[in-house]
Amino acid sequence: MSHGRHSPQPCAVIEHGSPHVVVMGSVNGDERVRVPALPKPGVTVLATATDRALGGKGANQAVAAARAGARVRIVGAVGRVDGTPLLDELRAHGVDTSGLACVPGTASGRAIVLVDAEAENTIVVIPGANHALTSDVVREGCAALSPGDVVVLQHEIPPPISRLAARLARAAGATVVWNAAPAPVSLNELVPNVDLLVVNEHELAAIAALLGVDTAAPHEQIRGVADRTGSDVVCTLGARGAIFCHDGSTGAMPARRVDAVDTTAAGDTFVGYLAALAHEPFEHRLRTALAAASLTVTRPGAASSIPTYLEVTSPHQPRGATAHEGPQQ
Repeated sequence: MSHGRHSPQPCAVIEHGSPHVVVMGSVNGDERVRVPALPKPGVTVLATATDRALGGKGANQAVAAARAGARVRIVGAVGRVDGTPLLDELRAHGVDTSGLACVPGTASGRAIVLVDAEAENTIVVIPGANHALTSDVVREGCAALSPGDVVVLQHEIPPPISRLAARLARAAGATVVWNAAPAPVSLNELVPNVDLLVVNEHELAAIAALLGVDTAAPHEQIRGVADRTGSDVVCTLGARGAIFCHDGSTGAMPARRVDAVDTTAAGDTFVGYLAALAHEPFEHRLRTALAAASLTVTRPGAASSIPTYLEVTSPHQPRGATAHEGPQQ
């Protein structure tokens, strides 16, 4: 796919030294639209409110990792003309943006997020500069990796870029976390050299089908996917928490119950926390990531809704009954 004659150029900003977490992924400007109900085909609904803010899985996961206490750098691409507010907001959240390229002649990624009265959402992503991310930018972003670092990938950047990043990260001794969202649709979109695969039920089923795992039961799918990929796998189940296959053993963990307002960044919060706590015992990582995601859904917005580690571990975290909880996407 051609991205035109323009080449991305680095946006020089924060110097943090070698980060503990490097997120290679998407940066979007989100337009959130509140609606009474998500529209069905052919149906028009009137919005009750709108707002714009930082979003994109890469940006959200970088913010989540920073709020969990990690030193974080993001590698990706934004439009040169409209990218400055996104860079400013990432920096305000404590994320090193020196790995972001500014692409002339290309708009930054955008997402249209519809949120209904039950806090469910539907998202349409316009990739923009996220699909102009080049191998040179990725190579530069991986140059300073060392053992103990964590590289986080999603599926909102081109698969060849993610595969290159995973290969370079593995060679450097870094841990690779891949959030396979949106769900891959072909074997060519799968990323090898992954230590931890994070998915929801739909994404798990899609990957299981691609790998020939012949079962409809998530608990069996997760073991089959782990066996075929050689990676640990965590699958979020929304209100039911998460299931996992770690070091060959499977298990489940419930989510905390909260009053949900907006599920937009719940899954990204979960991934960011898992990455930031990579050196902690697995069950502690999982429990804390679920708690963070559950708190995220009690607040409107994407990056702005992500809680700090102190908020997540506070004994005063909301626990009221609800019909909706946990990471959803």
